[in-house]
Amino acid sequence: MLGGLDLDTLLSRSLVAPDATHVTSDQHTLLMLNSIDMTGDEAHALGAGRLNHGFASLGLRTMLSTSALGPALEVLARYFATCSSVFRMRIEPRGDFVEISLRAEGRDEARCEVLEEIWFNALYAFMCWFVGRRLPVMAATVARLDDPLVQRVYWATNAPLSRGETSSLLLPRACLQWRRLVEDVEEPVWEALRFWMDDDVGPHAQAGLRSVFSRFETPARTRLDEAFYDHGVGDRQMSRRIKAEYGATFRDLRGDALVDVATRMLQTTDVPIDEIGAQLGYAEERSFRRFLRNRAGQTPAQIRRAGARAPRTPDEAVRSRIHALTRKMEL
Repeated sequence: MLGGLDLDTLLSRSLVAPDATHVTSDQHTLLMLNSIDMTGDEAHALGAGRLNHGFASLGLRTMLSTSALGPALEVLARYFATCSSVFRMRIEPRGDFVEISLRAEGRDEARCEVLEEIWFNALYAFMCWFVGRRLPVMAATVARLDDPLVQRVYWATNAPLSRGETSSLLLPRACLQWRRLVEDVEEPVWEALRFWMDDDVGPHAQAGLRSVFSRFETPARTRLDEAFYDHGVGDRQMSRRIKAEYGATFRDLRGDALVDVATRMLQTTDVPIDEIGAQLGYAEERSFRRFLRNRAGQTPAQIRRAGARAPRTPDEAVRSRIHALTRKMEL
């Protein structure tokens, strides 16, 4: 096992059966976090040096000190160069595109390739969380391709995938101007991973909805220009963009996000129904009840009772362990 980890222990801690033929995306995340926890090293004991707990958290906090993706990546590259002997990150304009590359340093090339791939996938997830939506990747390279017969596409975006000297993503240069859509948070590692897991930032996902709407004190009253802000783009043009990207109207997206948030609050807290409605922006409890009945087909009380009856699912157990481990990684 790379990094000197005991495989059976790692699988057990990650709630993966020894004879499992595949793992869920949540279990994969837990496997990565447990390997960090068991080695005490956010470089998974694979790099030229150690990365103590808090390295990723501080990197995310440096990104949150900026207002757009381009500056966020620049400050992150400087952070890597200053605080790590393991990673080197480069941002290289290529005409209308920009290449974001990450290079891992170490004595063992094979281990560095594994580490590069792990951290580059995390970096992509962090970038998507920062802007609250999926980034359009035009092409991707990795230093390691396990099987020459696999379909060569980047798993997160279906972009063409090839082998290169470093792991890299090619994005439209305009993406560097995309604005930050997340506020300062106490647990950036957990929030970024939860965003990724909840929204499954893939080609068909309504990516970033929780992040977009959770920024507002009263999300039910959120206007289109507040949620999807962009310089020089009017509401009508933005509506067309949203319809093309998400296959739904802004009102539908807002409704889906509100049902999701309301369901979680009803099933995981004892907050009275009228207070939940008020927190989400409904001045009257009956309006909140009518919204859920029309949108979810159930009353708030029915949703709450269904949550009380539902058994604890494996994914919920996995999420709980993920959250516990990310707390160790936060500054």
